[in-house]
Amino acid sequence: MGFKSIFLLVAAIFVLFSQVNATPDYCDTLKAGKLPDNDVPWRGDSVLEDGKLAGGYFDAGDHVKFALPMAYSMTMLGWSFLEFETKIAGCGLTDLYLETIKFGTDWLIAAHEEDNKFAAQVGDGNVDHSYWGPPETMNVARPVFYIDADHPGTEVAMEAAAALSAASIIFKDRDSAYSTTCLEHAKKLHSFGDKFRGKYSDSVTNAVAFYNSWSGYKDDIVWGTLWLYKATADEALLTKAKADYAEFGIGGMAQGNSHDWDLKAPGACLLMAKITGDDKYKTDIEAALNYWLPGGGITYTPGGMAWIRQWGPARYAATSAFLAAVYGGDKYMDFSKKQIDYLLGENPKQQSFVIGIGPNAPKDAHHRAAHHSLTNDINNPVHNTYLLKGALVGGPGNDDSYVDDRTDYIKNEVACDYNAGFVGVLAAHA
Repeated sequence: MGFKSIFLLVAAIFVLFSQVNATPDYCDTLKAGKLPDNDVPWRGDSVLEDGKLAGGYFDAGDHVKFALPMAYSMTMLGWSFLEFETKIAGCGLTDLYLETIKFGTDWLIAAHEEDNKFAAQVGDGNVDHSYWGPPETMNVARPVFYIDADHPGTEVAMEAAAALSAASIIFKDRDSAYSTTCLEHAKKLHSFGDKFRGKYSDSVTNAVAFYNSWSGYKDDIVWGTLWLYKATADEALLTKAKADYAEFGIGGMAQGNSHDWDLKAPGACLLMAKITGDDKYKTDIEAALNYWLPGGGITYTPGGMAWIRQWGPARYAATSAFLAAVYGGDKYMDFSKKQIDYLLGENPKQQSFVIGIGPNAPKDAHHRAAHHSLTNDINNPVHNTYLLKGALVGGPGNDDSYVDDRTDYIKNEVACDYNAGFVGVLAAHA
């Protein structure tokens, strides 16, 4: 599998510029090395014992493959490509985007072992987190945790269906055979998730401490159905999505909250508004976005970042900025640009939250491979051996406070889902 068998942060693939000017060059910000070559020479083969589930992406600074945030990240990358394909092409990044998406969707296809069986997680989170070292030297058990008809996991099945639906649209005129394969799996996963309903973290209890499903699966059903509708134009799916949207109260669920790996309600509102043009869905998404604007209800740091919660606030700001850019309109585009510029270092403290990019950029991310300890010690060496360039860290406190401290995983861990929204909003402003 080469080094494709290991996790690469999504923005480390895209981002390759060294400083932020008064007007950031968003095209340059998206660029970086591509997946299967040696543009990241400090990464090598790892977890080949995962067999047919080798490949895919490690979740974050650890070495577990959590299918829910991985699939979510692929859906978000697919969405950004579909929305901003022209801008991505203008940056010369079409092939890189496609390769990055396909590397994730290839894994989702491999994980879908039977119609009603899917690998929801590879690796024991507790065992994995007891090891602090690069994945190339890791030698721990790699159990696979499945969802099936007797152990349902609607969230995971629906998110995988969404990601593969988006990919099927993207590859339809580029690789028709692959597009067809993606759509076949998307349909079966959607059926599986809808027919055998259950909260995935009740079935995969090892995930509870890491990616518990707090919002439940109702938002995921609508989200997955809308993406499958976009891929098929099957009006029965849109009818179902509208009915479920109303029954589940998706519009209300989206208010005062973030769009993220757990909660898809804001994105479902946005898709409904764009697909139908119906004012009631526009009202829902505008209310959800307005919460994020100054005076809308969300906390703002003194420096101007929309801050919703302690753990990884930068990801939520970036993803909300992406949704705002997709919806469009002057006030939403202004919000979107200000948030991304803040993250790139245009703030009173001139503090970037993207590793290796912008003023005072972080270097010591909570990331085992970049740190490269050979003694299982988070403090040795003192600084990360390698620069994980382009990765969005968790972000500041609500007072703009931030210290580049590897041991502070709340502010300094990096993850696929952090970067998926971040890359999308960069594309929007390219």
